[in-house]
Amino acid sequence: MDGQAFLNVEKIIEQLNVGPNMAVADFGAGHGFFSVAFAKRVGSSGQIFAVDILQAALEAIRSRARLEGLFNIKLVKGDLGKIGGSTLPEESCDMVFIANLLFQVPDKSELIGEAFRILKKGGELAIVEWKPYISLGPQKEQRLSEEEVKQIVAPKGFGEPKQIDAGSHHYGLIFIKN
Repeated sequence: MDGQAFLNVEKIIEQLNVGPNMAVADFGAGHGFFSVAFAKRVGSSGQIFAVDILQAALEAIRSRARLEGLFNIKLVKGDLGKIGGSTLPEESCDMVFIANLLFQVPDKSELIGEAFRILKKGGELAIVEWKPYISLGPQKEQRLSEEEVKQIVAPKGFGEPKQIDAGSHHYGLIFIKN
């Protein structure tokens, strides 16, 4: 099931601190709904890195970006389950965005470590995940509560998160890199 159908992309992005000149990495970019919306927000002076392990997902993003006339999305085939997997340089991004991905990744700690590695000091890690108790979405055993996400992220060098409204089926947390 595609979780994007339950996400109001614009509503979520409005709550994030994203603007011109920024570099944003969209981890597990999937169909690119967020990548495209971010690309519009950062404008031609900004850069979006759409990172996904599936070539088909990256091709879908390429097509969508062309249709929208966006040239600031860089497609990156990467394995986010390990440090260095995004292939992006250290401290190169203002934000790392992760939606509906944590529950799919076996080594969540490595994923968060990779986000930390590429974020600039003071950069933001935004995580949107399925609420654990709703009936729709992935298997409940795979989902993480907000508390579990905080326990994974905090030891990596991030401050206390701020919550955002990610809709009726998801929660959102924003962490700042110390």
